[in-house]
Amino acid sequence: MASTSLHMMTKLSPYIYTYEPSETHAPATSGPKLVLFAAWMDAQDVQISKYLVRYQTMYPGATILLIKFVMREVMLSPVATSAVQPTVWHIRSMISAGALSAAPERPEILAHVFSNGGATTMQQVCTSYAQLFGLPFPLHCTVFDSCPGLHAFSKSYNALIASFPNSLTRFFLAPFIMLVIFLAWLWHVLLRFISGEDFLTKNARVLNDPKLVNQTNRTYIYGPADTMVDWRQIERHANEAAAKGFIVRKEIFDDSPHVTHMKMDAQRYWSIVGETWKEATST
Repeated sequence: MASTSLHMMTKLSPYIYTYEPSETHAPATSGPKLVLFAAWMDAQDVQISKYLVRYQTMYPGATILLIKFVMREVMLSPVATSAVQPTVWHIRSMISAGALSAAPERPEILAHVFSNGGATTMQQVCTSYAQLFGLPFPLHCTVFDSCPGLHAFSKSYNALIASFPNSLTRFFLAPFIMLVIFLAWLWHVLLRFISGEDFLTKNARVLNDPKLVNQTNRTYIYGPADTMVDWRQIERHANEAAAKGFIVRKEIFDDSPHVTHMKMDAQRYWSIVGETWKEATST
């Protein structure tokens, strides 16, 4: 798969792509059988491809399932929920076909989750899987990159405005984005008795729920230079996970901004990913 890897993947839906290893590659033995890649909000194909190409090199026998997260899903939760359905059914079909074990003793899935967009995707995958099949998401390990975080005005603004690289566009949209964030806060905080749980709080809760997440271990990659997700919220989530019995590893990158840890120190980053998988299979 070349740098334009998404063009060589099978498109299951507007948001979901799958890559099947060629027959020349032996089935995954020591590596994962499935890499579930939950991308950050509005991630560009060229950015995603850098990760996917590396995964092909590390685990050539693995299937890769990519789930994109588009900005409008934040506002339209029914759309976001339905968007992950093909992922859930595809994983179930892999189990039915024997490509994944129905009850593995060791994990066969490595989930790589980026930012609050990817955390929302993963939360919806776990929730939908349980609703459809009455079971927690299959045994897996997870790498959380720059997530999960909770609502904070400045962090939310930075995350949303980043989707508009043009400075003139940002100038005109800034007041609207600030208004949207304020209204979201008003709806989910002051009027929570009507609105119910906001999606970021739900992410944090579901991803730390052993009844929905059947997991061997997890690694959090994050840092204080992140201007979009508060690193202290990520660390708090990691500590809460450990208190609930999850095996947690925390890796702090001091100088790299949001979802750029791999770019800043690729060698360390991919060593952490590989070690997370080895820890999972040796548990």
